[in-house]
Amino acid sequence: MNDVNRQWVVARTSQSQGIGLERECFGRSTGDIPTPADGEVLIRNVYFACDPMNHAWVKGLEARFEPIPVGQAMKGGIAGRVVASRSERFAVGDAVTGFLDWADYVVCDGIDDTGTALQKLPPGADLASGLATLGMTGQCAYLGLADFGKPQPGETVVVSGAAGAIGTVAGQIARIQGARVIGIAGGPQKCAMLKDQLQFEQTIDYKNEEVADRLAALCPEGIDVFFDNVGGPILDAALANIAHGGRIVICGGISGYNDEVPGLQNHLMLAMRGAQMAGFFYFDYVHRFEEAAAQLNAWLREGKIQEVLDIAEGFDAAADAALRQFAGGNTGKQLVKIAHDPHPGEPSTGL
Repeated sequence: MNDVNRQWVVARTSQSQGIGLERECFGRSTGDIPTPADGEVLIRNVYFACDPMNHAWVKGLEARFEPIPVGQAMKGGIAGRVVASRSERFAVGDAVTGFLDWADYVVCDGIDDTGTALQKLPPGADLASGLATLGMTGQCAYLGLADFGKPQPGETVVVSGAAGAIGTVAGQIARIQGARVIGIAGGPQKCAMLKDQLQFEQTIDYKNEEVADRLAALCPEGIDVFFDNVGGPILDAALANIAHGGRIVICGGISGYNDEVPGLQNHLMLAMRGAQMAGFFYFDYVHRFEEAAAQLNAWLREGKIQEVLDIAEGFDAAADAALRQFAGGNTGKQLVKIAHDPHPGEPSTGL
């Protein structure tokens, strides 16, 4: 076990207007490795998950999270292994995920910093999968489609941000359910990955093609389900091409997280075509986590879902990895590997 506990902390108050933090907000500190009290476990973090939520948490999210004060540890998704336990619910060696401090080691009483139960990964599951397909990423895709999109065999499903963390999973779930899947992504390389690796039927390169025109050409009967991770003009293009009875699922809006985007012009198409648009917040569906993880794990083990992981190596890589998602720099789920997996009886080595 390392002698010190490295952690990322809030170095200063953000001055940005959007969700994204400035690089100067990310600071480093070291401290002692904490000791678990009765009912607690000590977790050796192996992966950090980079999500817009990391940034929103620092700034605070009205009615959801209080801002993290300067000098306190940054928080986000972690995947790690229990290396000491004084809890009856967890044993040394258990693989766990949750939303906790971005540090080498963290103690937890079984409830993470969102008030959600620490999640135990199923036997044989990779730690990275706990933050990707089996974690918030995959579960957002599953819940958004199961409860709101409800794709039927033969319907056309369009996914924006399709080469991102949630988009890659959402498109594959829609394909599993028999839908025709079209992905919107930025650049030829990402579009080729969607078709060649993930078996999307068609793609639209928003950086080099006119999205509204391409949607009209590829969806002559309209879009039955639009799974949106982007918002802004791309959402407006989908509204212009929505089918009668179409469903729009609002999962994210990365185009507006840092920059102002123009208001929607085509929202009346919801009325004209009897379509619906609904959003959801992941933590409102805690009661569905077990169901979602079980189904996603089954698809993953059966090879029906392929994971797309973008892994930065080393503790020092966390800040830059957390920032690159706003520039579309990641493909799939952005993770940071900060240590080797400390299997029971083996020493833990940081990166």
